[in-house]
Amino acid sequence: MIVERLSKLDKRVRIVMAVLAVFAMACICYCAITRSTLVKLLQGSAKRSHLASTYTNSENQQLHLRLRNLEKQLEDKKKHLEKQIQTTFSTEAALQFFENINATAIAYNLKPISKTISKPEKLTAIKEKESDSQQQFLRTQSAKIVVTGNFFDIVDFLKTLTNRPQKVCLINLQTALPAGEKFLPQASFKVVLLIDTSKG
Repeated sequence: MIVERLSKLDKRVRIVMAVLAVFAMACICYCAITRSTLVKLLQGSAKRSHLASTYTNSENQQLHLRLRNLEKQLEDKKKHLEKQIQTTFSTEAALQFFENINATAIAYNLKPISKTISKPEKLTAIKEKESDSQQQFLRTQSAKIVVTGNFFDIVDFLKTLTNRPQKVCLINLQTALPAGEKFLPQASFKVVLLIDTSKG
C-alpha cells in the first residue's frame, strides 16, 4: 500500500522522502547509541561515587582507630606519670624526709645517735619495660640511721617511716644492746628512697 502510494509520487518527492527516511533512521540510531553511552557513563559515575564513598569511609575508620590508639597511649602515659608521682620522691621531698627523721625518732621517745645521708645514686635495678628516658631520671638516695630506745617504740618508728605511698625501703636492720645497757636496745638501719630527679 505504501509502495503504491510512493510510486504515484513525483520522482523528486520520492527522493526527498528517501532522504528524510534515511535521516530519520540516522537520528534514531544516534539517539540509541548516545543513550547507551550516556547510561554507561552514568553507571560508571555511580560506581566511582560508590568507590569514593567506600574509600572515604575506610579512611575515616582508620583515622578513628588511630585516634583511639593515640588517646589510649596518652591515657596510659598519664596513668604511668601519676603512679610515678605517687610512688617516688622529688629531690627536695627526699631531703625534707631525711631532715624529719630525727624529729620523728624523738616523737617516739627514741634518742637519735647519728644520721648519714648519701648522695643520689643511679638506680641499678630497673624494669625492662622502662625506657631509657625514664631510667635517667630515677635514682636512689639513702641515709644510715642509728637510734636507741624502747624496743616497741623502735618498731612503731620503723612502721612510720615505711607507711607512706612513696617507696621507702629499710635495709641492713640490726638491733643490739649497747655495752652496759640492759633495757634499751640500739637499732641501726639504712633508709633507701626512690627519687625521680625530673621532679626537682
